[in-house]
Amino acid sequence: MIKDTQYWITRWKKSKNFEMEQDRIKPKFYLFAPFPKTNQYGFQDAQIRSLIAIDVLSKYRRMAGYNVLFPIGYDSLGLSAFMENKKHSNTINDDLARLFQRQIYELGISIDEQKEINLRHDSYLSSLQLAFIELYERGYIRYENTTVFQDRKTKKIFDSYFQKPSFEQTVVPAFYLDLNPIKDDLIVKINQLPVDSSTKEQLFQILEPQKSLTVPFSVTNHLMLEITLKYPEWLGGVTYICLHPDYPDFSSYIVYDEYPAVEAYLSDEGKDSFGVFSGNYAISPLTGKKIPIFISTEYREWIHLGNPAYSAIDRTIAEQEGLPIMEVIENNVLINSDFLNGLSIEQARTKIIDVFQEAEMATVQTYYAKDRILLSSSDAFGALLPFLKDENEQLYTLKNHLPFQLSSSFRPVLKEDIAIPGNPLKGSINHIFSSGMIPFLALLYDDIGANSSIFSDEATQLFTNWQGISFLAISESEIMESLFFPLVIHTFLEKENQVVLPPYCRHLQWVGDVFDEHALKMNRANHNLFDMDRILNEYKADAIRVYFLHAPLDQNFLFQEEELASTAHLLKDIESFFHKGFVEDNNSIDYVLFELWKDLTTRLQQNEITTYATTLFNFYKQVLWQQQITLSQAKLFLKLLYPLAPFLSEDLYAFLCGGKYLISDEGWNL
Repeated sequence: MIKDTQYWITRWKKSKNFEMEQDRIKPKFYLFAPFPKTNQYGFQDAQIRSLIAIDVLSKYRRMAGYNVLFPIGYDSLGLSAFMENKKHSNTINDDLARLFQRQIYELGISIDEQKEINLRHDSYLSSLQLAFIELYERGYIRYENTTVFQDRKTKKIFDSYFQKPSFEQTVVPAFYLDLNPIKDDLIVKINQLPVDSSTKEQLFQILEPQKSLTVPFSVTNHLMLEITLKYPEWLGGVTYICLHPDYPDFSSYIVYDEYPAVEAYLSDEGKDSFGVFSGNYAISPLTGKKIPIFISTEYREWIHLGNPAYSAIDRTIAEQEGLPIMEVIENNVLINSDFLNGLSIEQARTKIIDVFQEAEMATVQTYYAKDRILLSSSDAFGALLPFLKDENEQLYTLKNHLPFQLSSSFRPVLKEDIAIPGNPLKGSINHIFSSGMIPFLALLYDDIGANSSIFSDEATQLFTNWQGISFLAISESEIMESLFFPLVIHTFLEKENQVVLPPYCRHLQWVGDVFDEHALKMNRANHNLFDMDRILNEYKADAIRVYFLHAPLDQNFLFQEEELASTAHLLKDIESFFHKGFVEDNNSIDYVLFELWKDLTTRLQQNEITTYATTLFNFYKQVLWQQQITLSQAKLFLKLLYPLAPFLSEDLYAFLCGGKYLISDEGWNL
């Protein structure tokens, strides 16, 4: 008799066979997929294929004797989650988390309650905010005026990776992760990833590959100034050059009459000034124009070419200092740029490089322009930035008083009622950081306690022992927060702790998008979301699981309810087959079943989930349904079926064993 879904969920919880064990001897297997995005009705857009695929592997690996880490949780941070919650009640609550938790349980996914992470709860927020503070204290996160892209309608700010034509470039005070200290190591790490070349190319594109031009400038005092131009097209309209005081022999470039002004600037009384004129000019090798040379500590580079037409920060400084600004772009083409006039930026860059190479006046190298990742969000309902700012713009961390979060009345509160001077910073930590830190914090979560440092010896030991993520399943839209950003954090951890950690992931599985029968992508904009609760009730979890895995994971998936119904019918057929009775002996099928077990074991060891599913059901349809098999042969087939269809397998196993045993407690071996 088929038992209710809740019966098996309750028995699985009592058996605790989904929990990660504190076992140092068992081999470890770490599985990860991004947490589901919140909405009012659960898995509306069918973006559950990655979770089902990972669950199949988790069930197999546990039966095969592995200590499996499969963290699952609920992306309940941010304004969108708040708006979804308001549909339930005018407060921040757990309704959405409970909805997703119920559907995940009902889909038979192996939730380890110790590793069930609600992104809004105290323990996660504390760990997330502490990691943010520690990166800030070590100089990897910075807070200063930052160029961002802003949506005119929503006023949200975005990293340059997410820029769209409608977004405007602007400058705001914001937190960002500085990539400069680890960029070379990050490039090596990307090259070492066990992924194909096209995936590596996508990751390198995030770093914005460009060509630089190293050009010698003659200076009016007869010295030479060798400058590496990251934006070669700027040569058509450079307005000034800044030398940092750390530049070798920078004093040689200062005219004698300007020394008092430079010394005053470099003293405490000049600390708020932009810079001071050196008295010298660099001569543009293209146009022959004089470019004034300033001494400035405003920039971290030794030499900075200022062009306000390209850089919002340069424009702000130039306006504040009353410096001349020459517009060099109009209607997306260059003007006031000599022979570059009328060209687009990309065309101008290519032409400049070609001209210099032909004249043998410069050297060309590839570099990666992206040097920061924006971490601030304009949303007020995410993980609050764990800092206060006083009237002098001084930042104070809340390291010893976490979590810093919203109360039920939407007021920022500390864990303890204490008085700290200053005001909360506006906005919150953005989803790149909140989502990108989950794979690391999941290891620490409930293991060495909340508020544990990601840089601690215990954390390093955990990262090392777990040998990285064994199987990472993401869609291409999640490459930034679930692959690129964690690689960055992985590199920071190695640099700070002076260790070599295992690779971030050992197998990357792309998961395609889901489309409806009219080939429209399933999302709210297309008004084609489906009701997961209805489908669960009508077709049951096993059919949904098997159906969503019948096509390769890296391909887009066309959802058709008739095919789901056909899958449900096939499982009903298997159920009927097991109630026909069994024979005492059938030696002819023993060898075939043994070969099937070997084949499926190999498929699962190689993470070939859809091939495993197809092979298993083809065996049933082409071989097994015509046979009368023995009880032991029936149990073996159910063991092979269990990772795909756990409810049906447990039902039939209970029928065969009189309800005494769980197939999920059995080992994988014959």
